[in-house]
Amino acid sequence: MPKRNGAYRSALKFIYDREHFGIKLGIENIGNFLRDVGNPQNTFQSVHIAGTNGKGSTAAFIDSIMRHAGYRVGIFTSPHLYDFRERIRVNGRKISKDYITRFIRRYRSVIDKNKITYFEVCTALAFCYFAEKKVDLAVVEVGLGGKLDATNTLKPELSIITDINFDHTNILGRTLKKIAFEKAGIVKRGVPVLVGTMKPEPRQEIKRISVKRRSPMFYQGNGIIKLSGKRFGFDYHHHNLELSNLRTSLPGKHQILNAGLAVRAVELLNENGFNILKRDIRSGLKNTVWRGRFQIIKRRRKPTIILDVGHNPSGLKAVVECFQEMYPKRKADIIAGFVRFKNLDKIIRHLIPIARNVEIARLNSDRGTSPEDIAAVFARRKFFASISDSLTDSARRMVKAAHPDDIILICGSHFAVGEFLENRKRIL
Repeated sequence: MPKRNGAYRSALKFIYDREHFGIKLGIENIGNFLRDVGNPQNTFQSVHIAGTNGKGSTAAFIDSIMRHAGYRVGIFTSPHLYDFRERIRVNGRKISKDYITRFIRRYRSVIDKNKITYFEVCTALAFCYFAEKKVDLAVVEVGLGGKLDATNTLKPELSIITDINFDHTNILGRTLKKIAFEKAGIVKRGVPVLVGTMKPEPRQEIKRISVKRRSPMFYQGNGIIKLSGKRFGFDYHHHNLELSNLRTSLPGKHQILNAGLAVRAVELLNENGFNILKRDIRSGLKNTVWRGRFQIIKRRRKPTIILDVGHNPSGLKAVVECFQEMYPKRKADIIAGFVRFKNLDKIIRHLIPIARNVEIARLNSDRGTSPEDIAAVFARRKFFASISDSLTDSARRMVKAAHPDDIILICGSHFAVGEFLENRKRIL
């Protein structure tokens, strides 16, 4: 076993070392590599999901519903929290260490020769794994943008754009129209595209592109989803599909929108030959597991801990709204960390109303924004934020000092939430 684990660690290090090539936007390089490995992306049906927020949750809902319907489902999402294998799963099980080791051993020289990037390796690895496992459907989340993302080598049965908001503006553009143009790059000729709730300007840009490519566009507009009497429950009414008092495992009104989008996607998949029943939808939504999305950890005689990877203004706004609905008039002790290129002023503006104390942790990543810079933004808004060099140490200290009825929120980045989960036993 130690020898096998050593081979896996070596393969994983090789993959991570590809990060020095940075982000290579464009699909020519990955297209050539996929051809070298046998074009696995052409061997399975897929759903391709882009958007600023909600991609992962929507993917998780679809994955769960389809599995409850008896289908063999692969899911590819990014980034992971603390285990690389989280990114690639089939029927809920992470890709095996042996498969990763064998893949790298077989294609290492090709990867080196052609300077295949980190995310391109991840994408090809996922597609090859799905092909080998003979999945009935792969649910694939875009890594960044859409048009030039490595996953855009797919020819899916359905494309989904969850929402359009400001994030990665240094790469995708500084207007919603430009960001929509980049994300609508996943729209394929003749392939239906499902669009979530968003402002008119980006929706019109997606419509323009879908018309140009003769791709039927379906919009998740008002009237399809209505909140039911129970907290975070909803009714779904569209054409012949009526479902009352649906419940999701993920709290928040923003997750209801994602769940509704997943149900609409399932409707469209049924029109394409799948057979998903109402009971599959109901059970799938109720039993979806997606860690780090307003994930609540509550233990006896311990404070309530909430984990959320919200990392841009619209994402953090949704987190705060969910918090205020679940814990009205309450405040949280917050541990946060952010990567670079985020609109910190807008993010912090959303966080301050629910903050009792704030501690900024230095992330275990060279992509992290310095805690000093983040604390300075808080200071400009007349709020003092302390600084810590270790999120794990901060969380352990905060948990130890807290009363059982206190609330601790850890947010701002996958790196922050991932570090907490990886060290959960030490902290709690």
